[in-house]
Amino acid sequence: MTKKIGRAKARAVAKAILDMDFQWSAQFGDIGLNDLNYSDLFLQMWAGDQTEFPKTALYEFMPGVSRRTAVAYVQRLIDENWLLESAAQNDRRIRYVRLSPEIADRLERFLAFVHLRFAALDKV
Repeated sequence: MTKKIGRAKARAVAKAILDMDFQWSAQFGDIGLNDLNYSDLFLQMWAGDQTEFPKTALYEFMPGVSRRTAVAYVQRLIDENWLLESAAQNDRRIRYVRLSPEIADRLERFLAFVHLRFAALDKV
């Protein structure tokens, strides 16, 4: 059951969510990745138990767009070297994808900001 929170606390949470969105744009907007669907993809990859994912698995990480659009987004990221692609050793038809070091670094800075910003909610 969801507990109701007071208006001041709810307003603080809403501002924290907006700050998180603005921070995403600050970290990724300069490279054209401010669309929050990229956030879904990168965070799913980051939170996963593995560092590499089968390329076809990535499309499910972007529920806000069609599969066709997800395919195009992932391929764009690969073409621009924001995601790194390699072939499986035992089957060259299978492609694995991982975050580039630059994306991983930007994502770590984003997550650090979000952690601090949401931790501040406990003081409201």
